[in-house]
Amino acid sequence: MGYSVILDILSSSIVGGIILLNLLQLNENVYQAEVTTMLDVNLQVEVTNIANIIESDFNKIGYCSNPENINDLPKVTLGDTSSIKIVYDVADSIGNFDGIYDTVYYFVSNTSALNGTPNPRDRILYRRINSGLPFMVSNRIVDFKLNYLDAMYDTLSTPLASPGLATYIKISFKVEDPFAYDQNYNEAYWRRLTVTAKNLKRN
Repeated sequence: MGYSVILDILSSSIVGGIILLNLLQLNENVYQAEVTTMLDVNLQVEVTNIANIIESDFNKIGYCSNPENINDLPKVTLGDTSSIKIVYDVADSIGNFDGIYDTVYYFVSNTSALNGTPNPRDRILYRRINSGLPFMVSNRIVDFKLNYLDAMYDTLSTPLASPGLATYIKISFKVEDPFAYDQNYNEAYWRRLTVTAKNLKRN
């Protein structure tokens, strides 16, 4: 076998190796893109579910199906940076109202509640009605923030010393995947600039 033939074989092997490496890299990139897209979609679904629950509650602040039971007490009875108690007439499991105010309490756990996941930041967002058992809204919360403003859009200090002064509420939260991909945790963010209701303040 001549010298030029050996060179041709070596050259072909090198070119073939480069092409193979490129194909492997392309396959890895495609796989990574598919995984990232799937994780992003799952997080967006999670954000949508959380937002729907929160907006459903906050849009009803102060509502009562029985006008005779409507009072002039504050409809935010506790307001802090990551916890809040709001008051309205909550429907039962089949959609019926009893005409009596209920208290809906949102709060987050500490990070130790989810120490079984690799993500060191994830926590649980809970929702509790009156003295019932807490309902887990999400176990992917890494940030849940509440800000309160008065009628002049001035920010109120927290915890609220006088919850009745709160006219507007800003809500934001961030979720992350419990497991990292390529050492990164996918994240998604939601924010509602102002939440207000006709009966948020005293009537």
